[in-house]
Amino acid sequence: MDHFYKLAIATVLLLAMSTHVQANTRCKAGATFTNETVDCGGTYVTGGSCSGDGDGQSAVIILKNATIKNAKFAQGRSSKGIWCESGTCNVDNVTFDEVCEDAVSTRKDGVTLNIKNSTFKNVMSKDKSYGGKPDKFIQVNGKNVKVNIENSNFHIVPASGSVPDKITGKAGKVVRTCGNCSGNEGPRTITMKNVNVYGPIDAIAGVNAMYRGLNSGIRDTITITNLKVQDYQAPSGSAVKSTPEICQEFEGIDKNKHSGDSPKLGQAWQTTSCKVSTSNVSKL
Repeated sequence: MDHFYKLAIATVLLLAMSTHVQANTRCKAGATFTNETVDCGGTYVTGGSCSGDGDGQSAVIILKNATIKNAKFAQGRSSKGIWCESGTCNVDNVTFDEVCEDAVSTRKDGVTLNIKNSTFKNVMSKDKSYGGKPDKFIQVNGKNVKVNIENSNFHIVPASGSVPDKITGKAGKVVRTCGNCSGNEGPRTITMKNVNVYGPIDAIAGVNAMYRGLNSGIRDTITITNLKVQDYQAPSGSAVKSTPEICQEFEGIDKNKHSGDSPKLGQAWQTTSCKVSTSNVSKL
């Protein structure tokens, strides 16, 4: 009886190890995960590259109604990061040593993206940075899209000494809905809960409060609760502006119909698009 018991335990362990190894070997640049959960086992995703912060790069991993968990992306290897292309995509306990362009993006209509327990870094250094000036961590494209960001950390790591010529101003945003995509249209719904932000970031979120030429009721929204920001300075008195700005409203445009960048409308608190109050933001 003991012999068969030990044999059964050994078989289960071998199967578990086989599944774990198989999952690890699949965590490589160019992979597409469909209708499944892939556990990378805390290892680095192999392959990948980074040609700066240009938009023309490809994704490292594509999710189609799938989950990636316990994965790491090394400096100089993350290009356009993870794309969510259909269904519900989950990014759980994923670490980016440095974001190249975007870390995670929604690419199609009607998807839901959940990001939790993850850490993202951007290095503002000409010598150590692969992505150039940090732009945004999470890019939200497509319409009828939902994005949930929870229990995660975002780091902007300043260059040592003076900021080099290549890096001007501050880093971009944690999350941004597309300002001037082809066929750009919402709505996009974002929630952010229990998030920490470190470093000299320009703003936490940018959303389109309106779309040029479309029904005024079509807009993006973000709801923020329990956000903590390093060196945060809340607005005082009747002022609206905080440092950094928490939620910025924009006019979204379809670049096939309109030229130029998406106009910034300003920082906002407790509006239809920026659902955040000063009580939900604190200093780290």
